[in-house]
Amino acid sequence: MRIFSRGSVLLSLFLVSVVGFGASGLVPAPAQAFTPYRLLVQAVKSPLRPLVFVQDKRLKAHLRAALLVAEPGTALSVKAYVGGGHAYLVGWVKDGAQRKSLESAARTVTGLLSVAVYLPEKPTGADAPSTTDEIALKAQVLVSILAASRAEKANIAVGVLGTHVILVGVVHSAEDIQTAASAAGETDGVTGVTNFLSVPLAADARPSLGILR
Repeated sequence: MRIFSRGSVLLSLFLVSVVGFGASGLVPAPAQAFTPYRLLVQAVKSPLRPLVFVQDKRLKAHLRAALLVAEPGTALSVKAYVGGGHAYLVGWVKDGAQRKSLESAARTVTGLLSVAVYLPEKPTGADAPSTTDEIALKAQVLVSILAASRAEKANIAVGVLGTHVILVGVVHSAEDIQTAASAAGETDGVTGVTNFLSVPLAADARPSLGILR
């Protein structure tokens, strides 16, 4: 299967940028959770240029590290995303102070162009959300989006907090943004949608020639 028109050159760039060099040659980067092959597949489906895609992965690793240092207790409750150099934090926090701490930590990461957050305080007691229900609703939203949109699944991340849906990612067109948001909002059980989807700037967009879909 052909992936790149300049395959050997771009493949080398990906492997060097994502995997890295160690004392004995190529070694996995400690903060990187993806294999090089999986990254290559994701990059082909992304509307971003390969080097922008790789830079986003690097920034995300730095962002997650900064958040972990600032608020280690939010490692499981708050997700970090980076698209086109812009950061997004999504998840439950215990109070406004924790939200402020996370946002401040994100703004210390060199290279990020902006930081947007959706970090509501988590309800407690009888109003506490059910994790099982959140997972089930997320699955339903994903099905709805994939049925309605031409956008690649890999380009859209779906978060669910209670019955509120958060969409994050970089897609190919404004139509993809609207279609995904509408599909999510029309899913049974969803009470609101925060839409962080975007399209790449012209300078960051994948060229029509060079990477074959």
